[in-house]
Amino acid sequence: MPAPDLSPYRTALDAAETPAEFSTALNALLDAVAPVLNEVIEHLAATAMWKGQNRGAEPESPPWLLRGAASRIASALAMATDADLKILRAHYDPPPDRDALLKQTRTTPATPPAPPGPQPGSGRPRR
Repeated sequence: MPAPDLSPYRTALDAAETPAEFSTALNALLDAVAPVLNEVIEHLAATAMWKGQNRGAEPESPPWLLRGAASRIASALAMATDADLKILRAHYDPPPDRDALLKQTRTTPATPPAPPGPQPGSGRPRR
């Protein structure tokens, strides 16, 4: 099987100027390679289970290593997606500035002052 031509995705990545354009380029790549990688994951998992060799397999044995390889490929796809979301959030929805929040809470009174005049329920006998 010939390797896919990934140069258009690299070109799109190189041309990206904003996090949104970067995200578009990354997602296009992931969408293109995910079907092939998912097939590889399934094949590695099936290979690990060939003739039941995975039953009772010891760590570092071939079936154990094959299952680990399949798992790592799946993890790599998930990590790339997570990285993309974190980049977008950091740029378009940054967390609040903690120092500014602390300064604001120090200068803002905890409770508003009571309004002038008698308060409800004060000065009347309780029933």
